Amino acid sequence: MKKLGDLHGLPLFSQLPEAIVAKYFSHCLTRKYRKKEEVFGSGEPVDYIYLLVSGKIRVYLSYPNGKEFTLTLLQAGDVYSGHTRALGQALADSEVLLIPVESFRKLLVEVPLFAMNVISVLGDSLRNSMNIIESLVFKEVNKRLYHFIYSLALSTNHHGESAIQVQLGLTHQQIGTMVDSTRQTVNMFFNNLQKEGIITMGKDKLIIHDFAIIAERARDDSE
Repeated sequence: MKKLGDLHGLPLFSQLPEAIVAKYFSHCLTRKYRKKEEVFGSGEPVDYIYLLVSGKIRVYLSYPNGKEFTLTLLQAGDVYSGHTRALGQALADSEVLLIPVESFRKLLVEVPLFAMNVISVLGDSLRNSMNIIESLVFKEVNKRLYHFIYSLALSTNHHGESAIQVQLGLTHQQIGTMVDSTRQTVNMFFNNLQKEGIITMGKDKLIIHDFAIIAERARDDSE
């Protein structure tokens, strides 16, 4: 079981009294997953709510023709229910808390503030999913890649004037799959940005030196 005190480091639990956390989460199961390991599969039983304590998980659909469609990326503090046919893959070493659905339901009723926090988290996840879908349908490849970087930068909550470091945890092939492109195209895209001095690529990380340019190029032409 994850130490209860550690849960307060997550926005979802930061305002919950320790007694409430102990009451509902002291007996929850935890599972650890290595990078690239499957976290959940399609048809997963809905007995538990998955809370990502640490790491990063890609939620995606897979089709018989080999095509994959990324729905969203779960960050620490996000929750997920296995009621869809989506798959989950760890993009980094991850730890997941399995919360019984009934306990989760009782907590939502007992603590309205927690319910509002959950709605906010789910809203962010849904917005991310809609952005991905919209990007795939309406944007050209380069625009999709700029929007991908822009969204990652925003998720760090550090997008001021200084350089932004994003823990990527994705190969160029995986990014290509996410934006419906190829590894070669993604590789060329990042190489060009590095030549411009806009970004620097490191092992499993991306450093953005000029967020304003990324934001401008990610913007829809109609805006």
